[in-house]
This record gives sequence, C-alpha cells and structure tokens, in this order.
Amino acid sequence: MVGESFIITGLLLIAAASLLRSKRKKWAIATLPLTVLPAVNALVGFFGGVILKLKIGFVTNVCIIMGAMIVSCTWIGFLTATLLNRRKARIPYMIGCIAFNIILAAVFMGYYYSVLMF
Repeated sequence: MVGESFIITGLLLIAAASLLRSKRKKWAIATLPLTVLPAVNALVGFFGGVILKLKIGFVTNVCIIMGAMIVSCTWIGFLTATLLNRRKARIPYMIGCIAFNIILAAVFMGYYYSVLMF
C-alpha cells in the first residue's frame, strides 16, 4: 500500500501544480490538504516497514491514519472558512474533500485489517 500512497500523493501534487500554473492559486492551495493522509501513510509505511524493518500493529496504523485524517479535515475546515469566498463553492468543496478522506482512510484500514487476518 506504500506504492499506491506515493502515487496518490504524487497525483494530488500534480493537480495542485497544474492549478497553480493555470493561475488558480486558491484552488491549488485548497487541494493540498488532500495530500496529508496518503503522504503520512506512505511515509510511515516506507520508513517503518522498508527502512527500519518495524512491525507496526493494526491499532498503531489506525491511530496514525485517524490522526492524519483529523489534521487534514481541520485544514480543510480552516481553508473553507478563510480561503473560499463564495458560499456556493464552500459546501461542495468541504463535502467532497472530507468524503475523499473518509473513503481513503477506510481503504487503508481495510488493507491493514486484511494483512492482519492473513
């Protein structure tokens, strides 16, 4: 799951860079909170599993994922309140970003649970 997390993070950073290049600075900044969860998962998996050869338990992985999701959702809420001016754009942005985080966290936890069981 480390490789997939690196790919998701890279794609989100490419999306932010393309928005920045098309002179949509606010939306480029608004995509950055989405990179927190896959980046944390990739870094923990890479450094913990590959480099340090640590066996990280299921509960520890869930705590790390939930912590990253809390940071990301808080950042999304802050950007919604300060960055986006139009009310029309705030609600879909917040719902979409938080749904993305919840679904991605569920996928990560499902993966770690299936690794635990088999």
